[in-house]
Amino acid sequence: MLPQLLFWIPVVVVTWVYLLYPAVAAVAAAIRPFRIRHSLAAPRLVTVGIAVHNEAGDLEERVVNVLGQQTEFELEVVVASDGSTDATDAIAARLAEDDRRIRLLSLPRGGTSAAHNAIFRSARGDVVVLTDAETRYLPGCLDALVAPFRDPRIGCTTGHLSWRNDGSTPTSQQEGLYWRYELAVRGVESRAGWLTAVTGALLALRPDCYRPLPDSASHDQLLPLYARDLGYAVVAVPEARATDRGITSLGQQFRNRARTATRGIRANLAMVSRLTPWRRPSAFLAIWSHKLLRWATPWLALAAVIGAVLLVARGETVYLIPIVLAVALLALAGLGYVLRLAGRRASWAALPLAVVVVNAAFLVGWLNILRGHRLTAWHRAAWRTE
Repeated sequence: MLPQLLFWIPVVVVTWVYLLYPAVAAVAAAIRPFRIRHSLAAPRLVTVGIAVHNEAGDLEERVVNVLGQQTEFELEVVVASDGSTDATDAIAARLAEDDRRIRLLSLPRGGTSAAHNAIFRSARGDVVVLTDAETRYLPGCLDALVAPFRDPRIGCTTGHLSWRNDGSTPTSQQEGLYWRYELAVRGVESRAGWLTAVTGALLALRPDCYRPLPDSASHDQLLPLYARDLGYAVVAVPEARATDRGITSLGQQFRNRARTATRGIRANLAMVSRLTPWRRPSAFLAIWSHKLLRWATPWLALAAVIGAVLLVARGETVYLIPIVLAVALLALAGLGYVLRLAGRRASWAALPLAVVVVNAAFLVGWLNILRGHRLTAWHRAAWRTE
């Protein structure tokens, strides 16, 4: 009995996470959709916060892009420079001298959470929007992102981020495929009123929902959970569109996923005692189905393989099939990696390699949690050292 449970429980859970949960959310959205009702006046002032560390090459263009948005509300831009050692502070100071809507917060090195906390303490807007230096808003993005706050039930919004280099490399193709799946799941969750996942570079929050962020947890993981904990809804706004520089190498993909998983697992585990099935049932369902159990995929896969091996040892040879499939996946991924090192593209290995890399990153995320490892550094700066 134990080997069957060891195999089938993980199989059922993974099927639920990747297939059945999105389908159930889509049915819920069709039967009882969450509809935004504009009953409040538009915000008077919106604060756009840009947390940066050594972003001299992108900062000025980013600020110009933000202030170039045509909006029905006034804008202020707060640049939180987290111990930058390049010309970031000088550029921000010069821009602030020329335009009173821009303010610089020159901070000691403290990490992303410290920079975001400083933005919220300084913000004067009725809504606070967080973004990155490399993000670029498309026309109408800010208006669309902020419009739902005319509904008093909305606490947090997110938009549609796409990669500027989507498809230009095998890794960017993999990341683009995963990202399109992620956005589709978020879309049905939003329409059902279940959403807890947002994009950190394209996030807006009602200031009432803000709480200080711990150093080791991501703002894009905790802020929507804070909003849900207070009874607010989180919605995805597909019309709020922006672009960002995508991931171009396996090393970037692995480090980004491992960092996201580490900080995300810690953030979501910190909130599970509050987002319970009797207090916030849809949030409880979302953070377990969309986040924690998805990050647990490598552990579930390992348990299923062990169960299959035990069943085969008992003479149930049909369970050789999942073992062979697992070995084939690893073999294809390994071969694809070797071919990449040799400078050869193997499109047939792209999906197996992406599955292995992403799940290896998830595994590292859990191991970081178990050993108490905390991440506060800026991951994009690390990408540039490759």
